[in-house]
Amino acid sequence: MGDMLTYEAELLGMVKEYLRFGEFEETVKLFEKECKSKGKPIPKTSSNVLRDSKTLIIQKDLISSFEDGDMKVFFELWTEHIPAQIRDFDLLAQKLEFYLHIHFAIFPLKNTLRQPDRAEFEDRITHYKHYLETRGAALSQTTEFLPFYALPFVPSPTVHPSFRDLFQDSWTPDLKKRLERFLSVTLKASNTPRLLTLYVSFTFDREHELR
Repeated sequence: MGDMLTYEAELLGMVKEYLRFGEFEETVKLFEKECKSKGKPIPKTSSNVLRDSKTLIIQKDLISSFEDGDMKVFFELWTEHIPAQIRDFDLLAQKLEFYLHIHFAIFPLKNTLRQPDRAEFEDRITHYKHYLETRGAALSQTTEFLPFYALPFVPSPTVHPSFRDLFQDSWTPDLKKRLERFLSVTLKASNTPRLLTLYVSFTFDREHELR
């Protein structure tokens, strides 16, 4: 019984959060009044502050791993914190992910004060090729990305005309700005009420099961 009361209180909190999100201010007042009259307290939520703090930490870790060229950490965080329905079905997210894979693939060629580490580059190109054959295949018919499917087979991409833009000083900072904008929108969990998040997640899972 205690668990049920806890769940009910949480659900009432979600309903209030959703009503505030939709700017149903008069409805919120009536809802609070009726809950009080029925002896059903609505928990005070400090979750928004906590979620905002967590969001900033995740965003900082993603940007740091981007700057450091830490491909493994970056894509672990990316997979964990960017919702699957965005990663798999949002075209802007798919395009950004494609460019991010390019960034990590060519990182050893761009970020070194000494002779580029060819072995590391070959290892990253292998990962990039695997991406092209799996998740990256979705964009194989998009003109914007067609030249980049040849990248694993070009011995010296730094001097190849098709990839000149990748090695301009502005390319990485521009990509970083795109990533920051994307993360600021996608990770802003506090702006999405929990009730809506649960509904979207349930609907997505249900549609996935019916396929």
